[in-house]
Amino acid sequence: MADQKMKERRRVSLMIMVLIFQVLSASLHGCLAATGQGQPPRKPTSIHPRAGVRSSVFLPVSGNVYPLGYYSVTIGIGNPPKPFQLDIDTGSDLTWVQCDAPCTGCTLRRDQLYNPSKNNFVDCKDPICLAVNSPNPPQCKNPNEKCCFQVQYADHGSVLGFIVLDTFPLRLVNGTLSKPNLAFGCGHRLQNRGLHPPTPTARVLGLGKSKASISSQLSSMGVTKNVFGHCLGDNRGFLFFGADFVPKSGMTWTRMLQSSSYKHYSSGPAELLFSGKPTGIKGVNVIFDTGST
Repeated sequence: MADQKMKERRRVSLMIMVLIFQVLSASLHGCLAATGQGQPPRKPTSIHPRAGVRSSVFLPVSGNVYPLGYYSVTIGIGNPPKPFQLDIDTGSDLTWVQCDAPCTGCTLRRDQLYNPSKNNFVDCKDPICLAVNSPNPPQCKNPNEKCCFQVQYADHGSVLGFIVLDTFPLRLVNGTLSKPNLAFGCGHRLQNRGLHPPTPTARVLGLGKSKASISSQLSSMGVTKNVFGHCLGDNRGFLFFGADFVPKSGMTWTRMLQSSSYKHYSSGPAELLFSGKPTGIKGVNVIFDTGST
């Protein structure tokens, strides 16, 4: 009986966290929302869309913090769509996939890689190229050159590639099928020299603050509102784009810094307490990064 009670306490004490962000908008503030720790998850009705649903996208999330160390969603790219499992990351602006261009250092089989056509590549003169490479503009000798990108990760090495455009078929919760052309990275040179082995995903779904992020692009096209959020459970959860799944109650809210000069989502300076006692660590900026356990 004692063992059963202990297991139940552990189950109930699992904290389910919902991160909800609004990027580059004055109408709402980005926020972190979490159900109270030590409380059981709310009933599934809390994640149903509100009445008068407009345009939102709802995607199941799989994975966990331990032992996998990541959460992912599966999204189709292309026409016909090919499924790619992407590691969701609020600390990255750019979405990118392993790409057969050809690829050096890719961890997936060749038939699992994204295969671009010559019509998919974005030119250096395209505004999205500048957004991807901000604040360092691309060094292009010719404006018609292919737009390149490079991302360095503290724990997973680096990736080099080209920016491409392709269709992302997304089923909206109102039943409509939207097929926006979104810009993302075609990563063809990977250096997996980080502190940890690379995840087995096709790679990264960037949910950062810049105009290059998926949420910003969907908003600029009028597909969804510039809001996204995710609920992370023990080994499952959900990701949504749009404002229709923002919970009405049972949440704790905190504002994000609105400074455009600050790259990550942050609530500003904070103090670290241990068992309610000061640790001496204070005044440091807290950032929210689902790409880092």
